[in-house]
Amino acid sequence: MAKGLRVISERLNSVDLVVEVRDARIPVSSVNPNFEKVVGRKKRLIVYNKADLADPLTQRPVTRALEQHNPNTPVLYTSCHIHKDIRPILQYAAALADPIPQVNLMVVGMPNVGKSSLLNALRHVGVGKGKAAATGNQPGVTRAVVGTVKVLEHPAIYLIDTPGVMVPHLADPVRSLRVALTGGIRDHLADEQVMADYLLYELNKRHQHDAYMSYYNMAEPTNDINVLLEAVAKRIGAVVKGGELDMTMASKFLLKQYRQGKLGRYTLDDTTPEALDAFFEQVKTPEVELSHRQEKKLAKLAQRKEQRRKKED
Repeated sequence: MAKGLRVISERLNSVDLVVEVRDARIPVSSVNPNFEKVVGRKKRLIVYNKADLADPLTQRPVTRALEQHNPNTPVLYTSCHIHKDIRPILQYAAALADPIPQVNLMVVGMPNVGKSSLLNALRHVGVGKGKAAATGNQPGVTRAVVGTVKVLEHPAIYLIDTPGVMVPHLADPVRSLRVALTGGIRDHLADEQVMADYLLYELNKRHQHDAYMSYYNMAEPTNDINVLLEAVAKRIGAVVKGGELDMTMASKFLLKQYRQGKLGRYTLDDTTPEALDAFFEQVKTPEVELSHRQEKKLAKLAQRKEQRRKKED
C-alpha cells in the first residue's frame, strides 16, 4: 500500500484531474484519508460507484455533507453497467480541455471499489473499445500503475488506473466489517462466517427479514447465523463428506448474493447529518490549486497570445 501511494504521488505532476472512486454502500468507510496527504490540492472528482447496490435515499445526505465540507469537489454517483452514469465523468473532464488541449485523469480509491471497471466503462462509452484493465470480485486485481489509456478522442482524454490503496489500519472493527462485506478485504482474511453474521445483523436491523426468509425457505426470521447458514446450505446443496452441511460454502454464497444486490440495496454506513459532518470535518479536502503541468500550459498559451498580439500591432 505504501508503494502504491508513492507511485501515485510520482505520477501526479502529469495529472490534471484525480478521480477518487468510493463505494456508495459505504460512503464513509471507503474513504482513505491518506489520499488527502498524497493528492493534496490537486483538482478532484469524487465518484461513488456501485450506486445501483446502495440505498438511493442516502445519496442526498452524503452529497449535502460533501457540498458543505468540500464545496469545490464535485460528486457523482455511478454504476459501471449504466452508460448514462458514465457520460457526466467524461463531460466534466472534457470541460477541462479548454484551454488545455489534452487532459490526463488518474483513478484512485480503496481496493475493489470498481476503479478498473470504471476505466473500462469510460473507454467503452468514450471511444467504443473493449476492456483495458482486468477486473475481479476480490481486491488486488490491479497490482501496479498501468500505462495511459485513451478514453475520449475529442478532446483527447487519457486515464491512468492505479492499484487499490487500503487504509494501513482500521481501528474501528465495525468499519472493518463493512469494508470486508463489500469486498474490500479478501474473504478468507476477514472470515466468511463472521461477515455473514454481520450481514444478518444488518438485515435484521433494517427489518429486512423477507430478504432471506423467502429466498432460503425459512418459516421465521432468526438472529442465529448458524440457523441461517444451515438454511442456505440446504438450499444450494452445500454438503461435505459424511453428509454434514458446508457452512463456509453457505457463507460464501450468502455474501455473493448480497454483493450482487439480490438481498436488497443497503448502505451500511451511518448517513445521518451528525455522523457525516463529524467524519468529513476530519478528512476535509484541501482547496484546489492548478497543477504544475496546467500552470506551464497556461503560461505557454498566454505567451503565444501575447506574441500574436504584438505581431498584429
